[in-house]
Amino acid sequence: MRSLARFIIPGVALASWLAAGSAGAEEKYICVWRNPERTMRRIFPQARDYRTVTRPISAAAVAAIEAKAGGPLLPGQREQYQYYEMLDAGGKRLGAIIAASQKGEYGAIEFVFGLDLSRSVNGIYIQRARERDGDFKKREFLDSLLGRGPGDLKALDALIGEKRTTGKVAVVTGLKKELAAFAELAP
Repeated sequence: MRSLARFIIPGVALASWLAAGSAGAEEKYICVWRNPERTMRRIFPQARDYRTVTRPISAAAVAAIEAKAGGPLLPGQREQYQYYEMLDAGGKRLGAIIAASQKGEYGAIEFVFGLDLSRSVNGIYIQRARERDGDFKKREFLDSLLGRGPGDLKALDALIGEKRTTGKVAVVTGLKKELAAFAELAP
């Protein structure tokens, strides 16, 4: 029994130390695009390749994005902006895909959307979420976001509808931020 205590007590101490150290850690909202080769065709059926574009975000750009989007960027969204240029078999640009993340009630809601060459949303899907309500995943809601672009930021809130859920609000808020960032940072 004594030898077992040698392992249990240090293990409890280690777990307590790790918990205390992570309690002050800041949650980052960075979205990784999972399975890009397979899912890029979900939004751009003619896509055959993509190019990753990463842009630094200056303090002035953060302020402009937040003003356009109507709210603050989350930790992890303030230093750099990343999107993916979709290319056809000949290397011609088709549009962009953006992997986005927004804070939900039970963690990050990750969603992926495409912008055609006119900068309008041409496809969107929920990549990962732990929310209990499922209204934000329904095709009817997601399809209401199609055709929207950076010029529609103020009108996007109305698409949440009468039944406001954390998931719907998160997707619309995240979309507004990403559209504002794309307008500010993508040539």
